[in-house]
Amino acid sequence: MVTRTRSPTRDSAATRQRILDAVGRIVVRDGVAAVGVNALAREAGCDKVLVYRYFGGLDGVYAAFAEQSDFWWSLDELTRGLDPVALGLAATLKAILRRHARALRRRPTTLAVLAVELAERTPLVAALEAARERRALELNAWLARNFKLPDKTDLEATITLIGVAFNYLAVRAGATPVMGGVGIASDADWERLFAAADALIDAVARPA
Repeated sequence: MVTRTRSPTRDSAATRQRILDAVGRIVVRDGVAAVGVNALAREAGCDKVLVYRYFGGLDGVYAAFAEQSDFWWSLDELTRGLDPVALGLAATLKAILRRHARALRRRPTTLAVLAVELAERTPLVAALEAARERRALELNAWLARNFKLPDKTDLEATITLIGVAFNYLAVRAGATPVMGGVGIASDADWERLFAAADALIDAVARPA
């Protein structure tokens, strides 16, 4: 009879992942302020010394969660399969903004953080915000590489306005299905929102 044992490396990787997974569960269930070494250890089912061993402390956990977790979309998630030459600028932006909104709506941890990030400026919130900003800059750089952006249009500001509006509406939909008489909860509601955003994109992204 052959006894198979897990390698220390595999066990370490599994424990690291359990700790990172625990962050998201605690945020959704108890809020961002509840994330601490003791809470992480209990949630992950490990000794709290392992939080320090694998991450060096909470700041290390926050940084790893921000970069390694599914908290925010990656550039590849937003642009995979898109052909900028075939689509053109307007259609590419529309596709990216749709993917942005859909990525948010399927991430409960992200929505929980966005809902409190202004009121609860914890180190975890700051780490997640920094990761989000880096990925936004990556997206801006990708657009600049693939398109000659209109000279007289502040396209980055336009995308930011629409993206932030989608952020807020995705969070708000968890509390109320309607805002200003407009539905914001169902897929059909979001198709209406996407159509409105498309009209804005068409207005600013048309060739000069």
